[in-house]
Amino acid sequence: MRQRFTILAVCILFLPAVVLLSQQATQKPVGSTVTPADYLRWRTELRNWGRWGPNDQKGTANLITPAKVQSAVRLATSGIVVSLAHAVPQQEAADVGAAQVFHRTTNAISATNTTDTYQVSYHGLSLGHTDAFCHFFMDNQMFNGYSVKDNITPESGCRNGSIMGRRDGIVTRGVLYDMPQMKGVDWIEPGTPITRADLEAWEKRSGVKVGPGDIIFLYVGRWKRRAAMGPWSGQVAGYYADTIPFFKERDISFAGHDMNIDWAPRPGWGAEQGIPVNPIHQALLVWLGAGIVENLDLEQLAETARRLKRYEFMVTFGPLPVEGGSGSPVNPLAIF
Repeated sequence: MRQRFTILAVCILFLPAVVLLSQQATQKPVGSTVTPADYLRWRTELRNWGRWGPNDQKGTANLITPAKVQSAVRLATSGIVVSLAHAVPQQEAADVGAAQVFHRTTNAISATNTTDTYQVSYHGLSLGHTDAFCHFFMDNQMFNGYSVKDNITPESGCRNGSIMGRRDGIVTRGVLYDMPQMKGVDWIEPGTPITRADLEAWEKRSGVKVGPGDIIFLYVGRWKRRAAMGPWSGQVAGYYADTIPFFKERDISFAGHDMNIDWAPRPGWGAEQGIPVNPIHQALLVWLGAGIVENLDLEQLAETARRLKRYEFMVTFGPLPVEGGSGSPVNPLAIF
């Protein structure tokens, strides 16, 4: 009897660990019913192609109207300005590849001045940047149906869907979704899928919701964890697949994050299921025509928002107007 009781006790002790390992293996969050089949259906059901005309280059940024800008400016009541960009990386690390190292070369130093040269491949996990529509595509088409083969060449870059569609800059309302505060932790562990239920739970707690023309900023504490435990790659606490209809319904203009926006790893959501690499990138950039700003440093933003108990603010940034560019480094500013 004692031996049977001991075995039963051990099973009870290890059951939570077995359940956790099972969830990690499938990466299907509790309560989510979204499947790869849903994702593949949404490719056509959730498209915004043609919504703003056949020649549109702005996508959901069209929702940032003059009235929207004016309402965002009215949020700047305290005059507190917070940068949302981390210092550029100047050495390789687990999350900084050789091409992502920001090379600053000081040129000749004269008696009166000096200059320098910058070089970096900003796409990746290290540098705060925004993606243009031509950064991702499917079936030889980018957002609004532009043909890849007719619009992208090594010589000219992107003729349509480039970063020039946002050369006038962005001024709109930003909304912070503070996941560590909601879950009572210092940071969200890498590999954790952030679901629609998580976003809606935060809305209920904070009393603030993202809406048309807004930028949603998902804070998971990436830089705080990096400072405490060192850099890593391959695992991301990012948006899960069931957030895609949420983005469509809310008509966001951009999705922001402090790392890559796609949750990873994604077992069960791979090429064998017909799912492309970085499925959230695909959904936002290609189907919805919504922008992305990622690898942001949201630590000071979270601290300020918590102190002020204000999770909405004015936000602005302007990309470099690079003709043919697939994106641009950015230093967004949140203004309370």
